[in-house]
Amino acid sequence: MGFSYSPGMLPWKPMTSFAELTTARTPSLQETPEKSFGNYLWDGVSEVNNMQHDANDAIHELLTGGDVNSAEVMTTVQKSEMAFRLLTQIRNKMLTAYEELNAIRF
Repeated sequence: MGFSYSPGMLPWKPMTSFAELTTARTPSLQETPEKSFGNYLWDGVSEVNNMQHDANDAIHELLTGGDVNSAEVMTTVQKSEMAFRLLTQIRNKMLTAYEELNAIRF
């Protein structure tokens, strides 16, 4: 029992020749916009918010007799709850780090 490989399985296009490898262009630092920590944090909060809205919509659909599977609703609710718990833990770690930095100052 072996693993069969097909090029369509990869999420990227494999390079087929040495010429492609040597001429492959890598983006420079000026071409890629940098995201700040605040932007990453804001994106995470927005994603958790969207998950909470999706869970509320799924619950509403289930309670109003919509065409939705109760297992899917439960999974959606659990995913949003786990994401919210993770966000809460990140907030707690950030507050702890902030308090430690303030304690260092004289």
